Amino acid sequence: MSQPTTPQFTDPKSAKAQAKADKAYQKASRPFYKKKRFILLAVIALIVIIVVASNSGGGGGSSSSSSSSGGGSSSGAKTVGLNQPARDGKFEFTVTGVDCSKNTIGNDPVSTKANGVFCIASLTVKNIGDQAQTLDATSQVGYDAQKRKYSTDTKSEFYLPNQGGALFNQLNPGSSVTGQIVFDVPAGTKLTKLELHDSMLSGGVDVNLG
Repeated sequence: MSQPTTPQFTDPKSAKAQAKADKAYQKASRPFYKKKRFILLAVIALIVIIVVASNSGGGGGSSSSSSSSGGGSSSGAKTVGLNQPARDGKFEFTVTGVDCSKNTIGNDPVSTKANGVFCIASLTVKNIGDQAQTLDATSQVGYDAQKRKYSTDTKSEFYLPNQGGALFNQLNPGSSVTGQIVFDVPAGTKLTKLELHDSMLSGGVDVNLG
């Protein structure tokens, strides 16, 4: 039995219609991922994703920068002067004076000599928290006019009356102690600021000495 044959159109109009039908069929049967509409939508979606990701990354960087600038030492804290209370964490500090004129502490034969000169800061510290807290003299820092940083000289504090009174004291809530902390600085140096901390990791608070 012979196979049916596709009719051949001799009429120009019929041939044109057949060609148009064939083209439409080929277009309809084309895989979806090759269609122009799909490609256009994919490009638009990719652009949107890139823009959203870019904006998201920018916001994260800004937040990180803000966090970094807000942290650290007492750069954002209120600065006070002598005889003014300054709070950091559980402690309230009141610095009453600083003497940078001595190069010896104690009386012979029990005395110690500075490498340069001693700056002795007198202060009162009160526990304003609701738990006991240890006052650590080594957490306190001094600065001169050139913003050079000095640590305390705890060995020399033992030669002060009552060993300075402010060294490694544990203060209960509401209690206070009055004492002195010592800095051994180059001769001719005067401290202009103290940075006081209730612990080694606290933000600290600045007290101007001028």
